[in-house]
Amino acid sequence: MEYVPIIVSILSLILAGYTFLSKNSKENTTELTTVIVSLDNIKSGIADIKAELNSIKSSQKEDHDKLIRVEESLKSAWKQINKISVGSTNEEENI
Repeated sequence: MEYVPIIVSILSLILAGYTFLSKNSKENTTELTTVIVSLDNIKSGIADIKAELNSIKSSQKEDHDKLIRVEESLKSAWKQINKISVGSTNEEENI
């Protein structure tokens, strides 16, 4: 995923160089300019997707950490419940 912007930039440079060296008609230059602009738009879109993906990863890590804390708390609560249950059973037997 990191190579895509580099590849897009290289393709843009190649197309610009081709346009400069070929001295084709104005129509070809316009078409190549359109292609370069489109490639730049793709590049910025990829950058946006990358930023959003990083945000999602961060959010997922936070959720994972919260889940771990909840599981630890639940485990502790069950231990306390079991201690109380065992304690009440022992008290009933002593009566």
